[in-house]
Amino acid sequence: MSYRNYENSFNQERWTLEEFRDWQDMCLMCGGCTGHGPMDPHNNIELAPYEWSGPERRCPSIEYYKQKAFGGQGRLLNAAAIWRDGAEITDDFVNLMYTCSSCGVCNETCPLYQPMQVILAAREEINAQGKAQPEPLPELYNNVDEKHNLFGLEKRAKHVPDLPKTGKNLYFTGCYTSYLLPRIGYVNAELLKRGGLDVCHMGEEEMCCGEIARQGGNTELFRKIARENVEKVKSMGVERVICSCAHCYKTWAKEYPWVLQEELPFTVVHVMDVLKELIDEGKLTPEIEVNKTVTYHDPCFLRGINAYVTRPEDVVSNKHEVARSVLAAIPGLELKEMDRHGRWSYCCGGGGKISRNCYPDFAAATGAERITEAKEAADEVITACPVCYNQLRYAATEANVDIEVGDISVLLAKSCGIDTEYNEVKGGDK
Repeated sequence: MSYRNYENSFNQERWTLEEFRDWQDMCLMCGGCTGHGPMDPHNNIELAPYEWSGPERRCPSIEYYKQKAFGGQGRLLNAAAIWRDGAEITDDFVNLMYTCSSCGVCNETCPLYQPMQVILAAREEINAQGKAQPEPLPELYNNVDEKHNLFGLEKRAKHVPDLPKTGKNLYFTGCYTSYLLPRIGYVNAELLKRGGLDVCHMGEEEMCCGEIARQGGNTELFRKIARENVEKVKSMGVERVICSCAHCYKTWAKEYPWVLQEELPFTVVHVMDVLKELIDEGKLTPEIEVNKTVTYHDPCFLRGINAYVTRPEDVVSNKHEVARSVLAAIPGLELKEMDRHGRWSYCCGGGGKISRNCYPDFAAATGAERITEAKEAADEVITACPVCYNQLRYAATEANVDIEVGDISVLLAKSCGIDTEYNEVKGGDK
């Protein structure tokens, strides 16, 4: 493949196993995706300088399954056997492609080649051939299709922020925030209002972003959900979508343009971007001291290259610095970093909602490693993603680690003098 074709391949609207034939030939088999930095940064496109001194033991799948086949390189070779050699998609192949936490650290170590895209393309092929998928994926697909939420529950009811239905900024809470952690939704809504934003919410009409369908390879269902969500937002005249969930953010910002093959007529940001913006502009003034020491867990989709690269401008990102800027603005708060943080942060084990639901032992082991690492740094770990928040709480309980799990927005709200309690009187369960 020529350099020019390689560069243009970042802009492919659709990724299939067949399109990775040339990519396979470009892989140097350096093993960087197994947990060691590549031999050469091979900057075929203009990238910011990469430091290959990140911590080893990066891939959760390899750490748990103890085989290189479960890393990016191994999955690449197995996928190549499907389209190059005509190998049959077996149960073992299916298991290999789904036992991945989707953290994207393999992409981080290899900017030349994107192993995570191979995994997603392979899952799409598994769906296309009608092969059996891990349980309970079919049930989860049905939940988001018919009930419009991951959990198959009734409408969001009281579990939504008290915001108007119209405004320039749409706050998209997501399933985890709406159903499991409504306090985070309430606090973020209060912060956005305090900052003077014209912010609105879909209320009970909000639907799941459909990430589970994208992660599972059910592209037909994912395209349907993406179209419905985008058309709904377009009809509202919204200029910006603000996501409190890192998974929702990645899905709206990166996956919707991919599956719909069009640019969105509005911008998509994570709530941390907006909170930093409001602090920098003096519209949010954290003044009350929060005297505690915490460590910060970087959500996989808010660090480094945000796990999935589809355009050259997305190759390098400083998303992991945004949350730290918000933390730095809270007086009295001390941050102690884990060994693996920022671009090299280790996955919590949530796994794009697949690991937790389909491979609980894998998710538990990954979570235990992360929560133990957090405890070594501080007595409280905070994050900026409700999926990570929920998984870290599970991990602490399952691994019997005495550590508090918190959310950045809650700490910021306390510093801004906002009541962070949330109960039925205020619109939902505490």
